[in-house]
Amino acid sequence: MNSTINIVTVDYTSENDKWHKAFKNYLTYALSEKHNITISWQTIEQVLNNTRSEETPTLILGIYSTQNIQDQQWQEQVTQLNDWGKQYNSARFYKILREIVKVDTIPENSETAKQIAFYAHDTKSGELISEEVLLSSKINQFLFKTFELARDIALQVKQIGSSTQQISDSPDVATNTQQTVFLSQVSPQSSPLREKLKQELISQGFRVIPSINYSIHPPTDIRSVVYNDLKQSDLVIHLFGEEIDHRQDGVNNTIEAIQNEVSAKYSKEQQEDDENVRKRIIWITNSKLDNEQYKRYINNLKIEENLHIGGDIYRCTIEELKDIILGKLKHDNTINNDDDTIDLSQEFIEGQVYLMPDVNTTSDMHLFKTLLEEHGFSTVYLNNTKTQQEAKEQNEAFLFQSEGVVIIHNEHNIRWVRAKVNDIFRIKSKGRKKDFRFKVVLSRTIDQLPQEPIYRDIQLVHPEEKANLDFLGAKVLEKTE
Repeated sequence: MNSTINIVTVDYTSENDKWHKAFKNYLTYALSEKHNITISWQTIEQVLNNTRSEETPTLILGIYSTQNIQDQQWQEQVTQLNDWGKQYNSARFYKILREIVKVDTIPENSETAKQIAFYAHDTKSGELISEEVLLSSKINQFLFKTFELARDIALQVKQIGSSTQQISDSPDVATNTQQTVFLSQVSPQSSPLREKLKQELISQGFRVIPSINYSIHPPTDIRSVVYNDLKQSDLVIHLFGEEIDHRQDGVNNTIEAIQNEVSAKYSKEQQEDDENVRKRIIWITNSKLDNEQYKRYINNLKIEENLHIGGDIYRCTIEELKDIILGKLKHDNTINNDDDTIDLSQEFIEGQVYLMPDVNTTSDMHLFKTLLEEHGFSTVYLNNTKTQQEAKEQNEAFLFQSEGVVIIHNEHNIRWVRAKVNDIFRIKSKGRKKDFRFKVVLSRTIDQLPQEPIYRDIQLVHPEEKANLDFLGAKVLEKTE
């Protein structure tokens, strides 16, 4: 069912500004295509004069840039809209960060407003990507942030709808609650690792915080922000990769160490108050550490209880860490579904291809999806699953029913591909009898798959060569004998 929402942006740039136009156009597309939500774009005056505000959800998007926050009129209007939104259950206020700016106290009493960063850093150098490049050659990263915002807005709209429709004399008819994972911020050198883990958790239906990078100056400010984020979380995950943030003076002043320090103190407070201590996972890379100061810190982290209080320490691969995290989260999940249950009402769907996209592959996925559909195939992929259980069941159902699988990959790390290939092989144990007609890895960065049996019948293809795939010769897949 299609729904309509009001959105107002507080932005003092021109309507013809390239970033502004891209933001509105892509957000309109993402909400419409992915969540069946239509935007009614409102002016500030229309919103402030609206006397029937509970009837339609209203999203207030404050666009934060140096130019905007230095403008007195912008500050007044963003304050007005924030105050207006607090009067209505159907209003939500977002801080959209166009660039790196300090926004916690703008406007006053808005510290709890959701912040989403629309800037990005280069995953190799850690340097900030210019806006011009972000809207051209790095557009996938901008698109990903737009789809992340759309997903969160859709969740808010659902929650607003649930709260307004509850007449409720039955408190046990509960709305779906989304578990929150605190995934620690890391240095630019380790950001690709965090981003991959973050997207895996989001795809499984979890909310991941922080959604933007903390500002570490002054350090006293960051500690209070981290503390507030920890209080929202069902699970806390600290990541210590091969390198930490060398921009800071001393290992104890790095973003990784500060977050762990605050988290340890919070766990200790919970213990002293006889509260249930939040589960903490402390992950340490099993790679060799070259920095001597960092080595000493890691050794102390393992030995000193005041540094790892309330936490379990793991040294493992990132793929193994994913399984550990999901295991801990599912342990608290009250959904009593059988993990092995798959909807077998349709054993196979002729011509259906299951697309399994990696992070930042939106463009490649849609191009390949179009190519397949032009050749008579239908395509499916995970989209807007609400819980990790639902995501798992949908993944297994698609694997069970599809005649072909395409893994769309965009990182050098082969472990993500291996995890997806393992999913494909595991489906046999769930009762799938026939082999897949084809299994393809579409990648811009992998030149060769490992010489291992698990990859034996998987075809590796670069996106620019996708039209040469053999199975595209047939309009409809033939039945496998």
